[in-house]
Amino acid sequence: MSRTLVSYKYLTAGIILLLVGTCISPSSAQNLEKPSLPTLRGNLLYVGGSGLQNYTRIQDAIDNASEGDTVFVYSGWYNESIMINKSIVVCGEDRNTTFIVGGNKSEIVRIESTSAEFKRFTVERLYNEFINGIYISDCWSVNISQNYVKSCEYGILITSSESLIVSNNTILDCSSGIVNVITGNVTITQNRIDGNGEGSGIEFQAAMFKNYIKRNSITNNSIGINLMFTLFTVVQENNLLKNQQQAFFTSSFFSKWQQNYWNKSRLLPKIIPGQFGGMLIHKRIPLVNFDWQPAKEPYDIQG
Repeated sequence: MSRTLVSYKYLTAGIILLLVGTCISPSSAQNLEKPSLPTLRGNLLYVGGSGLQNYTRIQDAIDNASEGDTVFVYSGWYNESIMINKSIVVCGEDRNTTFIVGGNKSEIVRIESTSAEFKRFTVERLYNEFINGIYISDCWSVNISQNYVKSCEYGILITSSESLIVSNNTILDCSSGIVNVITGNVTITQNRIDGNGEGSGIEFQAAMFKNYIKRNSITNNSIGINLMFTLFTVVQENNLLKNQQQAFFTSSFFSKWQQNYWNKSRLLPKIIPGQFGGMLIHKRIPLVNFDWQPAKEPYDIQG
């Protein structure tokens, strides 16, 4: 783990004690010609396709990759759960046709103690009702983009990590969309999250430094955006549609809510309800934030 991340964790713990604790519970390959590849890096290892030396399992290619390599996965159905623990790119040919379908484990894709890129897949559970889609732990400079995540417990769960970008993903029918616990410098942008009415669309818990939630479409969740025990979060130009509660915050400070679309056109500022309290303060004190210039029309966000 980087020295920056270690010091960041100690600083986070100090702020948690200072602010008075809030309870934190995270709540067969196809024979295809080689396509035009995106800009990738390092040596290329191929999974699926018709090449004689191509791997049949994604995990086997990851295990044999070196730092800085790219694992390119041809369209197909891959029934496995994978672990990425080195700084590589794992890239699918097309997220509409490249499936990682996992079951009987706690997560389908796990990225741990590294910086990596993971993009252009459909990640979907097979059997386990409570399996998570993509789990990121103790990482820095990870990029998650252009994926579908379907029918999982947590679509993307991030813990103890910093300097991440989560962009252009579509998360469908997961109990919670994108959940961050003890994170910093995270940007969540251009994602489409359509939930199943149970958890949060985007949630931050014990997050500090500046985090950005920008230009996301968040629909059909219990809470659209939920901030718990956070500092310096910018929430800007998001569509919040048909959530049971569009937004809420608990013991979160210095947040900026700017020009979001709140389910309908608004002329007046939008009040965001919240509270101060936690395990050591049993009485909860109501607080409010404001989006002073809410958007009059929804943004064009594709995911």
